[in-house]
Amino acid sequence: MKVVRGVLLACIIIGFAALFFVLSPSQNLMEGQGEAVAPETDEDILLKGLRYSEWEGDRLSWSMKAERTRYHHDQKKATLEAVEVTFFPSSGGKMFLWAGLVDYDLETRNLVARESVRGRSDQGYVIVTENLFYDGHKREVSTDDKVTLEKDRLTIQGVGMKGSLRDHRFRLLSAVSAAFSPQGAAR
Repeated sequence: MKVVRGVLLACIIIGFAALFFVLSPSQNLMEGQGEAVAPETDEDILLKGLRYSEWEGDRLSWSMKAERTRYHHDQKKATLEAVEVTFFPSSGGKMFLWAGLVDYDLETRNLVARESVRGRSDQGYVIVTENLFYDGHKREVSTDDKVTLEKDRLTIQGVGMKGSLRDHRFRLLSAVSAAFSPQGAAR
């Protein structure tokens, strides 16, 4: 009888240990994979180091890199962190965009860049703003925020902007001012 009780007790202890191991949030520590972390939000998938490209027929339209991506399946949207986007206009050249956060809508193909948005064309024009909307079908960008455009010694500022990535044309909408620094002058 003592042997049966001992075996039964051992089975119960082993069962609880197995249950604890299976339900433990730090089970990956045994496998050397680091600490398990509970999800911070309600995303369906969390990716680190995403690269994504969008094509129009046989032509690369744009590509994007992000340090982290949170995909929300029910909304068909993704929120990307520390993002770099490279646009390839049909007229040639490249345009670059960097932002702290980008919201990408998989159905409309639109992007909303937020937090320290910066851009650069391959001709050397630099744009700085806080938010920028990209219409994926029209290949146009817009913002209602303050915008600074710079190239060489020319700085143009305004509030609000609309622009086309197809023909590289951009228009500041209001409160536009420009400053030119002569060569040798302090900026």
